[in-house]
Amino acid sequence: MSRLLRGAALVLALVAWLEGGVAEAQERMTVTVRQLFDLGHRIEVTAGGEVMWADPHFDRVWFPAGADSPKVERVSGGFRAMFTRPGTYRGAFTVTAGHGTNDVYNMTVVVQAGSR
Repeated sequence: MSRLLRGAALVLALVAWLEGGVAEAQERMTVTVRQLFDLGHRIEVTAGGEVMWADPHFDRVWFPAGADSPKVERVSGGFRAMFTRPGTYRGAFTVTAGHGTNDVYNMTVVVQAGSR
């Protein structure tokens, strides 16, 4: 194989590897109230990922205030938060009264480091 072909193959492999890393960083997990209960109130994502609590029955979603806590924002269709660093984040959520409860439920988001 000529040097040019080996170089081109190396560049293509590098580009594929980088694109794979970008896809992981853009991981997005969408959960409904039912799914969150089925998951035992535990969500796992990759660092750089986003969690979307996309269900009209979510009344509130939050994490304790602090510099390391993700910022939850209300968006059309639910709530979202970005998880930039690996770690375990403990938060809470409530569901609307239409579900027959106003209880506060604990949840855990485990953020794994990327595969690199």
